[in-house]
Amino acid sequence: MKLAESLGFDTAWITDTHLVCRELWVTLTACALATSRIRLGPGITVPHTRHISVTASAAATLDELIPGRVVVGVGTGGSAAQTMGLTLAQTARIATLEAMATSIQRLTRREAIRFDSGTEGRLAWLREPRRIPVYAAGSGPRMLETAGRVGDGVIMYASVDPVILRAGLAHVAAGARASGRALEDLDIGLWAPASVARDGALARDHARGRVASALRHPLPVPFSDTDRPLVERLRREYDAFQHATASARHREFVPDRLVDLMALAGTPEEVRAQVRRVATVTEIRRIILLPQVPDAGFVARESVLTLFAEEVMGRLC
Repeated sequence: MKLAESLGFDTAWITDTHLVCRELWVTLTACALATSRIRLGPGITVPHTRHISVTASAAATLDELIPGRVVVGVGTGGSAAQTMGLTLAQTARIATLEAMATSIQRLTRREAIRFDSGTEGRLAWLREPRRIPVYAAGSGPRMLETAGRVGDGVIMYASVDPVILRAGLAHVAAGARASGRALEDLDIGLWAPASVARDGALARDHARGRVASALRHPLPVPFSDTDRPLVERLRREYDAFQHATASARHREFVPDRLVDLMALAGTPEEVRAQVRRVATVTEIRRIILLPQVPDAGFVARESVLTLFAEEVMGRLC
């Protein structure tokens, strides 16, 4: 985190998959104490592992410690659900995303929400409203529309292909209009599996497991007839307990063409070209890199961050 801040990264997001990764809010607090500028938050936190009121209280507490530097990414989840024996079909509910985003927004602004029990609750300890941006995550059409309707920002997990991204943005825009806003009122970020190395093939293989994770979710457009059987097999055989590891067995089901469809991966020159393609979709204001935990023989995350900052973003102008 200190390296990311020194390299000029704007925001750092930490995964909330409690059986695979260390505890989110403890880790975020350690990062907050070690940094001075970079924004911090869950990317993403989910409803089936901690109650939304717990998340709101944690976010407001951290924002008291580092005012103005906290963000909250919310979604219906994938790996956290699967490690608990739930399927994405069981958890991917429009109402869930809406309830998470709006409840956290209201609670951190010192407003009350109504619990399933029928009683109202609020953060009684909170002395003044905290303005904490809530980013709603989505990949398929309905989730993206909901994210555009309820989020202060939107996290799109929808490939790096400009054609697909524009299709996704059309759904985000529809959601924004439903809430009386325009697309430009939202801070829209693109989640992108990422790896940069001098060895382009190694970089692609490092990102392959994260691409496998992304392919569990729908895109704003249907998968091609060629790719659909591969995606269906991957979804059947995906091991959520290897979710964060570059050497995950399920990465073997992901061909290079799907890595290129979903990830920013390759040599610095190749990734610069990929970022330029994404930048043609001007409504996307930020790219959120998702480097895998490296494992032996893969690219170190420190190297990915440094090469991306110095030889991709640093040479785009």
